Amino acid sequence: MRLWSLLAIALTACMGDMGMDMMIPDVIDVPASAGRFDTVAAVDLDPAPTVVEVALTARVADVELAPGHVTSMWTYDGTLPGPRIEANVGDTVKVRFTNSLPEPTTIHWHGVRVPAAMDGVEATQAPIAPGATFTYEFVVPDAGTFWFHPHVRSDVQVERGLYGTLVVRGPGEPATTSDRVVVLDDLLIDDAWSVAEPDAMQAMVGRQGNLILANGRAHPIAAVIRGGLHRYRFVNAANARYFRLALPGHRLTVIGGDGGLVPAPREVDDVLLVPGQRVDLVVTATNVAGETLEWQSLPYDRGHGTGAKPAAIVFQQQNDDATPVTTPAVPSSLATIAPLPAPRVQRELRLAESGGHSPTFSINGETFPAITPLAARLGDVEEWSIVNTTAMDHPFHLHGFRFQLVRPTADVAWRDTINVPAGQTVVFRTRLEDHGGRWMFHCHILEHAERGMMGELEVAP
Repeated sequence: MRLWSLLAIALTACMGDMGMDMMIPDVIDVPASAGRFDTVAAVDLDPAPTVVEVALTARVADVELAPGHVTSMWTYDGTLPGPRIEANVGDTVKVRFTNSLPEPTTIHWHGVRVPAAMDGVEATQAPIAPGATFTYEFVVPDAGTFWFHPHVRSDVQVERGLYGTLVVRGPGEPATTSDRVVVLDDLLIDDAWSVAEPDAMQAMVGRQGNLILANGRAHPIAAVIRGGLHRYRFVNAANARYFRLALPGHRLTVIGGDGGLVPAPREVDDVLLVPGQRVDLVVTATNVAGETLEWQSLPYDRGHGTGAKPAAIVFQQQNDDATPVTTPAVPSSLATIAPLPAPRVQRELRLAESGGHSPTFSINGETFPAITPLAARLGDVEEWSIVNTTAMDHPFHLHGFRFQLVRPTADVAWRDTINVPAGQTVVFRTRLEDHGGRWMFHCHILEHAERGMMGELEVAP
């Protein structure tokens, strides 16, 4: 272990949250640069209108994160983020996946209600060995912005760049001038612009990086049409960073979340996006030619001194100089979602942590993989109370199913990831529909999941 790591451990033990704050790195200031902004679209190899077939390879590739700075990353098809797969509700998606990495991996389809055998977790799928192939095949039942990433050593493999997106469109999508995916991440790099080696002290608060990336680049420029209504499908693929998104001087309109469109648009000044979450925002560009605005991530304290850093630039939005277009109106109603009925089963899950040089995390006193799966029945509506007994926030993610928030605020919008603030309780309801089998639930700070804050739900037919 490096000398500075040992010193940091000793310092943290003595100083508590003040020491933790010293482990959160400052964000590198990178000048804005033009070039590719949008994610790369995957090629559909099947001409059938209701089948999307993609060949996908995980491999090591050199990626230019900023002008003149190239870093060796683990990628899907050599791009960061990986290719954007596009489908319509009801389509069959086939992904012929080849692992060309030096270690086993899988693909988890985050937020997609797939059969358990397609979920990409070790409980239902043996990891895909180097040089091996596996075909993922499933029907996409819901519209929304989803993403995919490994569920083997996810803290390491996702940090190295293994993530991509799946956009599923349904009827009634609102008309916008543009519709683009923006994958947010942060990367911890060293002075040589290489991915820094893992360090034991990063486990407690989660590995937070010193380089913020939007679609795989630091401080890129997104060109927009003047006067247009622009849709951004944001995905937080970071290991631990919370993005509190804002566009100073502009109101943001939320039209979608984890599970697709929300019932009605909602105006906000900023929106908190925790690891694993998605949000669809629309903004209207002004008519000023060449105007530039900086999308920012505002400070947010998720515990242990994480809120002390200043706002950071995520990317730049720049008006073009073409003739302005007429802004389409955002419909007042977007989706009809019925609230889930009263639950048949109620559960309480308590999130806990233990500090020290090698922190561990648990749910109901059990640390994964030494856990007792929860027994459930297909078709039941369940109400889960997630009790956070720790001093930091935890983003809670449920595989295989979606849920509706009950407390602290009732909300019928579909979710699969929710923030549970430090010392607080969040209650949601879920219907265990469509697919039985064994399903994971866990904290989506990946260092916490890999160190025990993960459980299993066994859903019987």
